[in-house]
Amino acid sequence: MFQFKHKVQFYETDQMGIVHHSNYLRFCEEARVAWAHHHGLIDYQKPQSAAHFAVLETQVKHLKPAFFGDDLDVWVQARSQGIRIEFQYKIVKEEVLVLAQTVHVPLNSELKPMKLPKEIKEILKGESWKEIWL
Repeated sequence: MFQFKHKVQFYETDQMGIVHHSNYLRFCEEARVAWAHHHGLIDYQKPQSAAHFAVLETQVKHLKPAFFGDDLDVWVQARSQGIRIEFQYKIVKEEVLVLAQTVHVPLNSELKPMKLPKEIKEILKGESWKEIWL
C-alpha cells in the first residue's frame, strides 16, 4: 500500500470550510501520480508517452467531511485486471472519511485500447489489494 499526504487548502473548501465533494477525486489523482512517481512510471503521465491511461470509471463514497487545514492521508492500492488498472483509495484523518476507486485503461497514440506495457505489468505483479475498501 502506498501513502500520500495532503493538507487541505482554503480554495478546496466551500463557504463553511468543508472540502467540496469534487476535490476528493483530485486528492486521489494526486495520490495516483505520486504512486506512479514512486514506481518510476511517471513517463506514462506525459503527453509524448507511447501509452496513455484513460479513466474508465470513478466511484466515491463520502463518509465524513474534511475541513480547511486538515492533514489527510490518502492510501492507494493498485491491481491489474486484464488490460485495466484498478486503484482503490482510502482518505483518512484519524478515521476513514472517503473511499474511492478509479479504473484506467491504456490507450495507444490512436486512442485505441492496448495491452498493459510490460513494465507496468511487472510492477503490478508486486501490488495486490490487502483489503477491499469499496
